[in-house]
Amino acid sequence: MDVLELNRLARLLREVALKASQNGEELPISGSELAVIENVARHPDITISEISKNTGLAQSRVSTIVQDLTGEGVFLLRKVPPDRRQTRVRLDPKAERQTFDDAGARPIDNVLSGAAPHLSPDDVGRLIGLLEEVLGMLDRPPQPDTTRSRPRARGRHRPPTAPSDSSGGAA
Repeated sequence: MDVLELNRLARLLREVALKASQNGEELPISGSELAVIENVARHPDITISEISKNTGLAQSRVSTIVQDLTGEGVFLLRKVPPDRRQTRVRLDPKAERQTFDDAGARPIDNVLSGAAPHLSPDDVGRLIGLLEEVLGMLDRPPQPDTTRSRPRARGRHRPPTAPSDSSGGAA
C-alpha cells in the first residue's frame, strides 16, 4: 500500500463513518465536522491546535467548526487560566450522551454492505473484524522497548569457535 491508496482508504472509511452516523437520515453535518466531533469526544478538554493536528484539518477550519457547533450546543468551551488565549473544547453533556449512547453504538454492517454491494454478508463480517484489528493495532499506547534496556551479552558477536576435541589427544 502506498500513500495514495492509504488516502483513498481513509476517504472511503470517512464516507462509511458519516453514513453510519447519519443512520440513513440526511443530517446537516460534513465529514470535517464529524472528524472534529469524534476527536473532541475521544479527547475532552482538547485545544483547537491539538484537534487540527489530530484531524489534519487547517486550524482556521477547526476554529470555525468549533465556534459553529458551540453555537448549536454541541461543544462547551473554557479558557485556560494561565494563558486566556488558549481554549479547551469538550462535548456538551447532552451531545456526549447522544454521541455515545445513540450514534456511537450503531452497527456498521448495513452501511458497509451499501458501500460495497459486491461483498457477501460473511465478507462484511470479516471486513469489520479486520477494521477492529487495525484499530486495535494503531490505537494502542506505545509499549516500552525492553530490548534496549538489557545489557548486551559479552562476546555475543564473536564468531563461533571450533568444537573442542574431547579425546584429549592428537590424532
